[in-house]
Amino acid sequence: MESLLLDILRCPQDAERVTLDGDHLECPNGHRYLIVDGIPVMLFDDKDATHAYIKKTLDKVARIENGEQVEIVVPIKENKADEIDEYVAGILPYTCGNMYFPAQRGISRYPFPELRMPDSPTGELFLDIGCNWGRWSIAAAKKGYRVVGIDPSLKAVQSARRIARQLNENCLFVVGDARCLPFTTNAFDTVFSFGVFQHFSKENTRIALDEIARVLKPNQSALVQMATSTGIRCRQNWRRRGYTEGEQFEVRYWSPSELMETWETKLGKTEMFADSYFSLCAHRSDADLMPFRFRLVVYSSDLLRRISQRFKPLIKVADGVYLRSINNARS
Repeated sequence: MESLLLDILRCPQDAERVTLDGDHLECPNGHRYLIVDGIPVMLFDDKDATHAYIKKTLDKVARIENGEQVEIVVPIKENKADEIDEYVAGILPYTCGNMYFPAQRGISRYPFPELRMPDSPTGELFLDIGCNWGRWSIAAAKKGYRVVGIDPSLKAVQSARRIARQLNENCLFVVGDARCLPFTTNAFDTVFSFGVFQHFSKENTRIALDEIARVLKPNQSALVQMATSTGIRCRQNWRRRGYTEGEQFEVRYWSPSELMETWETKLGKTEMFADSYFSLCAHRSDADLMPFRFRLVVYSSDLLRRISQRFKPLIKVADGVYLRSINNARS
């Protein structure tokens, strides 16, 4: 296991330091976590799971521990730079949005979006929460960050590691839960999450924000993308759902004022800016992968985003917004 991970990993149940014991990590209180295919699985049984991925991963770990023959996806040994990982081809629209359905099986390149953060020439330590197959992790690595991605899906994390290796990007990955991050306090220079907490209950989101405040160094920044209740498209979807709070992995819609109040309470000084309109994932960098009708959505969204930088009230009707916070919760 990479020494960097071993230095910053902690038991998610009691925050004790973990040590390597064969193919397990173990804390002084006897909690053990299996390492699968070189990836530490830092999950434990929780009845209030935020996603079915958690149960699937724990079930697979239990079968491995019982000595069953379990299919484990191994890294691709020789993968050409232009080959697309099979997992990504299948999961694409479920991680990137409905506009990616037409490109699901015929994708010609990986859709790495624009990370709206400056380059990191000093290699700041970057945590990507809910990394799935690693699109934002790799986007951050391309900007010079030292990246740790975390996700509750073992299958997704295995894919992320394969792709990072395929593209010669130095990213590390962990299987874990955002509500009990398995990292030491003040471990990271920056924390990022895109399209993840909007699927959490609001209570679980607040718990996750407390964890971000804990693992992020004081006075360093967190950047989180969220859905709003006032967005043009979000409002339609929420009304169609009967303005219900949402269950399981359904999107929860927050008002802009509720987002600001929560983020400033949990983290500190926060600014909100528009990410996308008419969709939660309208990335101009991916327009070439979409049919013409969706390109119009993407270009329109990008135009409105640029206008909102000068005309701030336009942010209130954005569907996807970013919240950039400076962590002073532990100062």
